[in-house]
Amino acid sequence: MDEIARMGRVRATMVHHPYYEDFILSWASRALTDERGYDRAAARTCARVPRWPDIDLRFTPQQGPYSDITSVLNADTALGRPHELYVAYADNLYPEDHPFSRLRSMGGGTSVIARPYNRAEAPNRGVIVCDRGFMVDLVEKPDEFTARGLEHEHGPDALVLLEGRARADRSFLDFLWTYRPDRAMEAKLSLALSAYARTHPVRVCRISSSVTDLGAPAR
Repeated sequence: MDEIARMGRVRATMVHHPYYEDFILSWASRALTDERGYDRAAARTCARVPRWPDIDLRFTPQQGPYSDITSVLNADTALGRPHELYVAYADNLYPEDHPFSRLRSMGGGTSVIARPYNRAEAPNRGVIVCDRGFMVDLVEKPDEFTARGLEHEHGPDALVLLEGRARADRSFLDFLWTYRPDRAMEAKLSLALSAYARTHPVRVCRISSSVTDLGAPAR
């Protein structure tokens, strides 16, 4: 929420699985929209002013096949099909950076956040092949053999790891509404971006700050 608030006055929707409806109704919708509800719920000293006064936040139960593409399309509908949409995965946090601000500063079009390539992390990430700051290909969660092949073909400096922030313009959003992956493939946003990048520019914004992945296995 703090990251979104840095963008100024915005409309936002939190797309959630219907399983979490009780949690949304009983806690999240109150804590995140009430002026001082978050501070009270977190047992913190209440701020003198609303914590996020410029965010018009709504909650949207996910409808359709379970996938991140479905979440983006649900948000697109809930927000009235805007000319652009910023996408955030809630389990990725960037405490030392401002990825939305970085994406906004890149100008129009569709763009993604990425960080330096690391072969050890490649099996759990989308690996982007870049050329002069644009995506030319993306391989989702390559095994070590495939990762070595990408390094040999393109060089490690041309590879980056896809992160959980994206800026989708109207052209890409319209593409998503018609996107149909191969039956053997999951309908993932990363793979749709890869398909879109074959005929449209997708900018890659590199960051080197740390990321907190709440979905990563505990060590």
